[in-house]
Amino acid sequence: MKHNIFIVFLSLLLFLSGRGVVFGQSARAYVDQLDKNAVYESKKGNYPLAFQYINKAIEIQPKRMDLYYHRAMIIGRAGDYGKAIIEFSRFVSNKKFPHAVRLRADCYMAIGMYERAVKDYLSFLKDAPRDGKVWSYLAEACFLVGNTKAALEAVQKGLAIRSHWSDRLRILHEQIISGKQIVPHKPLTN
Repeated sequence: MKHNIFIVFLSLLLFLSGRGVVFGQSARAYVDQLDKNAVYESKKGNYPLAFQYINKAIEIQPKRMDLYYHRAMIIGRAGDYGKAIIEFSRFVSNKKFPHAVRLRADCYMAIGMYERAVKDYLSFLKDAPRDGKVWSYLAEACFLVGNTKAALEAVQKGLAIRSHWSDRLRILHEQIISGKQIVPHKPLTN
């Protein structure tokens, strides 16, 4: 409730200023704060408030692609993976958003579309081969597709870079070798 009053108050001040300034604050700074609040609230699981913040920011500066990107993240975190896939797809070929393909892969994982997740994780790793976390995600996806050989190769490539994800990769290696169930990671957690 307190956040809603804050948004309404700041929106009213921005509207009344007529020049995009709130007590010396530029429209850009105001929108940046709304965006920051949206991301923060989404990480806490407060999606309705996160959507209020991000939608208000987009309303004020509709040409800022980063705001739509953050909204895609909020949509995914809220569990609407199908819609998040559509939204992230808008950014996959945009070099300013290199993680879009990985985040879309996370959404594919969440809805059990493991083959598509594998494709996206591989695409991401072409440009970021030193990302141990994504090697572990790829290993999960390959295993869940039924490709044990590719899963073990992903583990080995991930271990070769000696990232702080090595412990997770070793655990995955054991699970794959022993045929234990692998529960996919929680999507969009970062």
